[in-house]
Amino acid sequence: MMKKIIILSIALFSISAISCNKFLDEKPASFYTPENYYKSYQQAQNAVNGIYAFTRDFYAAVGLYEEDAMLMLENPTGQAKSDINQSNNNANLRNLAMQTTDLYFNVWWRSSYKGINAANLAIQNIPLISSSIVTDVQKNQLLGQAKFLRAWFYFNLVREFGDVPLVTEPTTSATGLQIPRTATKDVYEKLIVPDLLAAEKSGLPFSDNTGKVAIGAVKSLLAKVYETMAGFPLQQKDKLPLAKQEALDVINSGKYTLYQNYDQFRDAANDNKMENIFMVQFAPAIAGNPMFSFTLPSFSFISNGQQEIGTLLPEDTFFASYSASDKRKQEKQFFFSHAPNFSTGVDVQFKNGQHIYKFWDDVAQASGQYSGKCFPIIRLSDIMLLYAEAQNEADGTADANSYSYINAIRARANLAPLTGLSQDQFRQAVWRERNHELCFENITWFDMVRTRMVYDTKNDAFVPMVGYTFPGNNTAKFQAKHYLFPIPQAEIDANPKLTQNLGY
Repeated sequence: MMKKIIILSIALFSISAISCNKFLDEKPASFYTPENYYKSYQQAQNAVNGIYAFTRDFYAAVGLYEEDAMLMLENPTGQAKSDINQSNNNANLRNLAMQTTDLYFNVWWRSSYKGINAANLAIQNIPLISSSIVTDVQKNQLLGQAKFLRAWFYFNLVREFGDVPLVTEPTTSATGLQIPRTATKDVYEKLIVPDLLAAEKSGLPFSDNTGKVAIGAVKSLLAKVYETMAGFPLQQKDKLPLAKQEALDVINSGKYTLYQNYDQFRDAANDNKMENIFMVQFAPAIAGNPMFSFTLPSFSFISNGQQEIGTLLPEDTFFASYSASDKRKQEKQFFFSHAPNFSTGVDVQFKNGQHIYKFWDDVAQASGQYSGKCFPIIRLSDIMLLYAEAQNEADGTADANSYSYINAIRARANLAPLTGLSQDQFRQAVWRERNHELCFENITWFDMVRTRMVYDTKNDAFVPMVGYTFPGNNTAKFQAKHYLFPIPQAEIDANPKLTQNLGY
């Protein structure tokens, strides 16, 4: 069994393969420029490794009040609340009162373009290396990783901000670009889809438990892209058969398996394998994952010195929306309401009720260090549910595979199998399962904007986003402008060719 490889910026670290008995080493490396770089396979690999580094920016602590850019995609779902009220960035999202200067918009925009710039640099220069130094097979695999990552960054950008500048050449600065926005449709058709189709033919292995991009991840992302293109705003329904075929290729590959239980989800030993198709890489003392700390109840003293912040926890009606028999609702499955004081062993009942147990980390809890658990971006359960939805939409009724996939996920949750549903009943069953299974993994918001529907947790129904009011918050009412986030004001100030999204 191979250890996962932590991906670090080439300006700071070099990456080398590690054995299963050796932990991740931090190795400072000299700074490279395009003029003295790309002279060996290791340098080319480091260039690609440097792209991965930017994937962590969205899941790492930022700001002054223990904030995390991933919260941009959780707070406005109506399914999240907080133990604390320190951050305007979080409060504005929960109140749907976003400001163009809010921190998270800058992080998603700037880090995405930094990652894109790093990918552009690798994509431009790797083909120029002599084939006597780096073989064509190696080049294609490196380019496949770079193109996947570039497509992933752009896929996030168009879903979050709509039309964005399309940059395909390296620039001297990843921010302050002096070019106008490109239509969302063109970003998909000119870059995202072509990059993924190229990556699909790059010769990468189908799976890779080191954390690097593999064909399974490429096909999974392509399925998600096609599914999104079939939804709003493009509504290209002809993409549904393509989405279900890419998803089916992943499911039938035999390279990925569902977790048998939720303890396996939390076990860092299962990172980059089993159900995990693509993850953002973390490791203690090198690049720690703050999600465990962010989801611990504030000042509960249930860990060994770990910061206990309570930034993200389930809204009451969302927790109540799980069936009473749903295993995910049971104590210490997806959520928990009490735990022993770390020092005394006395049980602590959390003052705000349920908190998220999904990101619990036994090692971090005992050591007090940041968690080394990788963050899931694509899981097999996501792709199985995606197939079920795409097939039902494309063919007008669910097939045997669709029922098999959703029922496998339901069986793990101790729920009865579904059968004999109409197209709309099955559609809503899949949406409900996606909300309950993939919650707090930065998926729900994207499902909302592609369907323009929101899970009304009070009434266990799906209703149009526009006009929906969050449970317990009469001021948070969706408007059409909320389908997109505002373009960061700092970017508009730096680039006069940028325009702001309507309503901001």
